[in-house]
Formats: sequence, C-alpha cells, structure tokens
Amino acid sequence: MDLPYRDFFALKDEPFSTVPSPRTLFLTSVHSTALEKTAYVVGAKKGLAVVFGDTGMGKSSLARMLNQKFLDAGFVSVLLTNPSYPTPNSLLRTIAQEFRTERTDKSFKGMLDIFKQFLYQRALREKKTVVLTIDEAQTLTLPLIELLRMLSNYESNTEKLLQMVLFGQDQLRTRLAHPRGQSFRSRIVMASTLEALTAKETGQMIVFRWSVASGAGSHPFEPAALRAIFEHSRGVPREACIIADNSLLLAYHQRTNPITSRIVEQVVSDRRAILRLKEPPDGKK
Repeated sequence: MDLPYRDFFALKDEPFSTVPSPRTLFLTSVHSTALEKTAYVVGAKKGLAVVFGDTGMGKSSLARMLNQKFLDAGFVSVLLTNPSYPTPNSLLRTIAQEFRTERTDKSFKGMLDIFKQFLYQRALREKKTVVLTIDEAQTLTLPLIELLRMLSNYESNTEKLLQMVLFGQDQLRTRLAHPRGQSFRSRIVMASTLEALTAKETGQMIVFRWSVASGAGSHPFEPAALRAIFEHSRGVPREACIIADNSLLLAYHQRTNPITSRIVEQVVSDRRAILRLKEPPDGKK
C-alpha cells in the first residue's frame, strides 16, 4: 500500500518502518561493538556469542545484518527467527533442514548423527565456517537449550565446528541462570547488551533513516520535535520510529511542514489514550 504522506514529504520509501531491515538499521557505538565482537567470535571459530536487549532495541535487524555479513564472507550461515519448537527433535530437524543436510531420520539420535556428519564434512573437510544464528532466543525452553549445548560439543582439537549466535531479550538471562542452563551459559565466549539510545543518537537515527528513505533529502523534524520523540520513546528505537511515523501522518493530514513538538505531543497523547498506555513512572518521559 502506498504511503499517504510520501509525495507530501518527497519520500521514495517508508522511513520509519518497524519491519527489521539491515538497510535502515542505525548503528550506534553499542550496536557497532556488538557487531564487531560477535563477528570476531564467529570468524575465530570460538563457538558461542550472545546479544541481549529489550524489545525494540534493534536485535532482529542486527541478526539479519550479521547473517548477511556471514553469507557474503562465504560462510555456511542460517538464521532462525522463531525457535519456539515443542521438542528438541523438532528444532533439530528444522536446523538440519535449513542447513540442507539432505538426509533425515525418524529418531532423535539418528538426526544428531546426521547433523554431526554434516558438520564434519563442511567444517573439517571443506574448511567452511558453519554458523547458526537464532533470533528471539528468549523463547527457547530448557530442553531446547540443552540441545544447543549438545551441538556446541562438536569440535576438533583446535576449534568449534558449529558457531552459534543468540539474540534474546532479558528473559534469556533468567533462562540461562537456571541450573539446567548453566552448562550452556558457561560456553558463552562473548556477550553484548544493546542499550537505549541517547537523545543525540535518537536524533541521528531519525536523520539517518530519513536520508535512506528520501535519497539524502532534508528531514522535516524541528529540534524540539526530535527532543520530544526521544523523551517519549525513552531512546527505544522501535518506539521512536512509531512516534515519528505517526507524526508524519498527522502532519500530512494537517498539511503541516515542518513537524513541530506540538505534532509529536498530540501523537503521543492520542496513542496513549487509544492504547490505554500509562505514563512512565515518576512522571518521567
């Protein structure tokens, strides 16, 4: 569906879509560090890296960016975006299918043997880097985490055969702190946490995304509007994008350009009223 405000603001594409896309991912220093650290763990074949972050912090976009980076480097790389399978066998079958192991078996042990042989062929004999990236890893149950622990045991005398990268919300920390998850947690070589954006970074993100969507055109947000978006989003990228997108729509209907803080405040007020959202604690925005 065409954007109603696209012609009004001279846009070529949607600037504030919440669909995860590496193209519109704004890399803060924290995001860049997480990207570099994770790429290092995988490239050095050290095994397991984890990236934590609350909802809306850009984990899914970063996961897709990393997966594409691995593919471009010639790695055998797979990205799973919905790992909440009912049993370890169903997850293992999906992993094997995504890696195109070709062979299959009805039993769990048989599937483990098939995947082990796949790893030995691709990682050892063909000298390939095999990477499994899992998004929304907080949905993994303890039996599924135990399966990943088993897969992480496949190694040569010098390196891990399967490199794993997990992206998950803070619930994943709790899951891994469970006695049944501690063995897997001990295998984490490097961990990163995506934090909320600063006021400056929030403004930079909006400018960056506008530049991508407009072909380097000038954005319509007044400085006070950018400050209001930061205050109400509390630096959460997804929430900032939602507010910015709704501000564009309201400005279009009111035929207003540039976008003022009044527009942003009206959008936030309407959004809270309709969704019955509460004010942040202690009156903080």
